Amino acid sequence: MYTPFLPLTLALSVMIASSGVAFADDDTISSTLVEQGYKISPIPRDQLNLTGKSTTAVGLGSYLVNAVGDCSGCHSFPQFLEKGGAGNNPSAGDPFEGIPSTQSVSGQLVANFNVSHYMGGGQCFGPFMARNLTPDQYGPVEGLTQDEFITVIRTGADVHCDKFANDPICALGPPTPLLQVMPWSTYHGMTDAHLRAMYAYLSAIPAATACNTVANGCPGYSGDAATSANYAYPNTSDCPNPAPPQ
Repeated sequence: MYTPFLPLTLALSVMIASSGVAFADDDTISSTLVEQGYKISPIPRDQLNLTGKSTTAVGLGSYLVNAVGDCSGCHSFPQFLEKGGAGNNPSAGDPFEGIPSTQSVSGQLVANFNVSHYMGGGQCFGPFMARNLTPDQYGPVEGLTQDEFITVIRTGADVHCDKFANDPICALGPPTPLLQVMPWSTYHGMTDAHLRAMYAYLSAIPAATACNTVANGCPGYSGDAATSANYAYPNTSDCPNPAPPQ
């Protein structure tokens, strides 16, 4: 059963105690998840926009977005970079190019996250392109309000393209009644409090752009990449073309 809807300021009010943090009537978690959320965020805490937000909600949201939901896996393209001069840890490189023993079984992932394009979208899935979740001309989180974000997750409705039909990305791919790639049907079972926390984190991350734009299009389907086996964006250190394995 989902928790009753409550305003963010009430549902995510902080009750710090030895037992954990209470987010709603039946939604109490350990405060260590909040701490872990800040530790694993590719964007450091001091670069997140925490103004007017619950820091507890943002930390939990980072845990859900980065450790549970893998939102970056689709919305950051490419997610990881080779060793070199770009990313948040140039000495680490792409973790998929190592072997399992190169990673700790108890510590944080050691990887070179592509922070310049974190959640900036641009990755193609057939004719569809992942959206920019960072603040742009439409606002943060695709210009969705918190309630609209929950509606998207619960129903699969493409609220962004209903609100901003002139956004060129909405014309990519065949028209569909519901989002076909975003795994909303899996996230549907999350509680209201957790979805509000995810929204809080996504609305706190800095603006970023995509390596692959709508004009570049999707290979085999649209734009400059329609007849190309690779994405059509320029080959740079933070936008390697072709992208490394993800």
